[in-house]
Amino acid sequence: MSAHAKGLSIKQTYPISERLWDCVGQPQGSLYLAAMLPLLLVALGCNSGGAQRSKPNNPADSGVTDIAVTNTAIQSGVKRLGMNIGGQNYYDSGQMLRNLTFNNPGFEGETWQSILRCKSVSATSCTDGNQWTQWPTNFLQGAQFEVISGRASGSTGTVTSSQAADAREKDQGVRINYAAMSKPPDEGDFVMVKKTIPGNAQAGWWTNASGGASFATELSDLAPNSPGKQALKILAASPGQSADISSYFDSLAGHSFVQLTGKYTLFFRAKGLGGNHEVHIDLRRLVDHGPEQFFSKSVTLSDKWRDYSFDFTASESGGPVGTVGLTFHVSEADILLDDVSLAPARVSSANPTVFRDEVVDTLRQLHPGILRYQDSDHLASSLDNLIAVPFARVRAGYNQGSSQQNVVPLGLHEFLQLCQAVDAEPWFNMPAGISPMEIKNLVEYLAGPASSNYGAKRVALGQAAPWTSVFRVIHLELGNEEWNGVTFPGSAMPDPVAYGQRAKVIFSSARSSSFYKPDKFDLVIGAFALIPDWTQKELANSGGYDSAAVAPYLFDRFDDASSDEAIFGPMFAQPEMIDSLPTGYMARQAKAVRSASPAANLSVYEVNLGTASGSAPQASFDEAVPSVAAGLTVIDHMLLMMRDLGIKDQSLWELPGYSNGFQNSSDHKDEKTPLFGTVVDMGGTTNLRRPQFLAEELANEAILSTMLATRVTGANPTWDQKLSANDDIQIDKAHYLQTFAFSDGARRSLIVFNLSRTESLPLTFSGSSVPSGSVEVSQLTSSKITDTNEMQSKVAITHKAIGKFNARAIFAVPPFSMTVLRWSVHP
Repeated sequence: MSAHAKGLSIKQTYPISERLWDCVGQPQGSLYLAAMLPLLLVALGCNSGGAQRSKPNNPADSGVTDIAVTNTAIQSGVKRLGMNIGGQNYYDSGQMLRNLTFNNPGFEGETWQSILRCKSVSATSCTDGNQWTQWPTNFLQGAQFEVISGRASGSTGTVTSSQAADAREKDQGVRINYAAMSKPPDEGDFVMVKKTIPGNAQAGWWTNASGGASFATELSDLAPNSPGKQALKILAASPGQSADISSYFDSLAGHSFVQLTGKYTLFFRAKGLGGNHEVHIDLRRLVDHGPEQFFSKSVTLSDKWRDYSFDFTASESGGPVGTVGLTFHVSEADILLDDVSLAPARVSSANPTVFRDEVVDTLRQLHPGILRYQDSDHLASSLDNLIAVPFARVRAGYNQGSSQQNVVPLGLHEFLQLCQAVDAEPWFNMPAGISPMEIKNLVEYLAGPASSNYGAKRVALGQAAPWTSVFRVIHLELGNEEWNGVTFPGSAMPDPVAYGQRAKVIFSSARSSSFYKPDKFDLVIGAFALIPDWTQKELANSGGYDSAAVAPYLFDRFDDASSDEAIFGPMFAQPEMIDSLPTGYMARQAKAVRSASPAANLSVYEVNLGTASGSAPQASFDEAVPSVAAGLTVIDHMLLMMRDLGIKDQSLWELPGYSNGFQNSSDHKDEKTPLFGTVVDMGGTTNLRRPQFLAEELANEAILSTMLATRVTGANPTWDQKLSANDDIQIDKAHYLQTFAFSDGARRSLIVFNLSRTESLPLTFSGSSVPSGSVEVSQLTSSKITDTNEMQSKVAITHKAIGKFNARAIFAVPPFSMTVLRWSVHP
């Protein structure tokens, strides 16, 4: 009989009696005996019949741990764990929208909004310190700028010219030149630049032209029904000329994340200008044995703007994988093209959003308490752009590593619709460059009546009631990782004093709106998880905030893969080390926000494993990072932060995202880590969920409005985690068992983690809210600690009902497992 059988690995026996001790000898108090007890009870016939007696007075002597569920509330207003929806992309699980040609469907122009920091200044110039900036000379010419920190804060001007950065010279970034100012920026000040860049309608599409054909942007001859300001002009009317413009998706080699099944509609607007007026449209999946064609049609266009719509049926069911391409081919014709959509033809009443049914179904399965919108494509966008309809939405760039933005952002209205559809509080990651007036407009859009300017804009999009009447609270975070100038150059303000002061300006403006309701908004200042002093400085120089949010990632560096114990011992120990010990950085963060004036709530805007560095081989990354152990670790971390630090608002990073690349620190070869997505795909060939997703799903089934105290007595085994080469993890007396209890009226739930790598652990239960009567038991584990769901479903949640639960009977929880008990108490 296996000590760790597949399926729901739960065994209940009678309380320990003298007969048992006659069977197995005197108690040894060892982990080994603890693991063997349930097996011995069954094997020796000690689980039924015979007189029952009280178990030994000291549970530790038996190797049994007792968990007492009390009625003592330790946290009220508890929320289910949340999820970041991340950004969209065209190649993996980030393909979240119904419109599969979402990059730049309206062929719109571009805006640029970046935050620079003056490394050096003159009376008429500011030189940024990022020498790796990729903007060409005069990229910012004509841009408007504003000083947003220091004594010159609020000063504005126009960039007369800009000089490219010099990668050969340290701190020699882009230089902006301007006319003399009464209050110019000083060294160290932050300056925000904004520029509108019309044209380049083909951005976000793949183009090919031959025989002298070309592409241009049309700004005046626009379709009457188009909401946008541009159209694409394809010029290929001369003999021998041809041009293609294509949108590709589902293109990650060896995988398919979107299977085309059912009826689809291809929509576009077009006009013939010259030549034969003909466009040929082709939609196919490019697979090894040749293309699989979904749609092919030649259309002779009218010489006036017309809307064209074609339906077709696809029937993919996990067959060959390959890139899907939608191509408009023009030969010996000039045409105008605009507003392209390729989407399922049917919109069900169950999913009124712009997101694919499979995405909405996945989120409903997870039932997150919060959805956070952090899409890198929106970090430089204006509010007006974020509430524009998709065909009118422009590309908004910020990154100093690029001089062209190809993708339009997800819309705020669409995000709020998604939150409403899946019953989650919205957490909107506002662009760092949002202005005081813009945030007042945002508050008006969210909370104002239909008669207000931005309330009317909301109504025009289909939402009559204020969004504040839909959600209990709306979280508004200023910027994304403003401390992280390396990852987000052009969007960050990596100075806690300057950022804190800017947050005070923005939050004060929000609160000054007549539509602002303090109980309906949570104003969030971002902070640096690893450096609590950073948080203290931000808050000391800020004001108007409600919360400070951090991203406490785990297991960043992976060097030692010599054994399962070398990997998973420290992985399991790390949450307790950083959350529950007073020296842990998250415990210190909690102290920092409590000691601020005014005090702030502590939130988690992102969390997951952060394993994207180290010298472990690729095979070890593939086994450890998406393993059942990893899923347990992350959710244990989130629940510890809830229990021990009082953190109620937390969101896992992220829903989509198949893998990320990094360079192995040992051999400097390129490797991939299966992060940060918590699904393998949604509506692709597998529809598989990673263990992080499943562990959060199971936790959300158990989390109720009030968190209760538990008392753990008896064996309560521990281990000493010696200093590990993996992330320098070290803690004495790390607990194998972690417990979390909840209540809501008569309902009760208990979550138990067994973090042993090898042994089952025997439990009993007691307390004023002891499990009794009919108990629903759910469990997440697997047969091996390295099991993943990358290729097939090995890790799954199992469910079982126990009709007459005996709390004093031995209840064995298997190694590396998460077990949830749910029951009701009766007066």
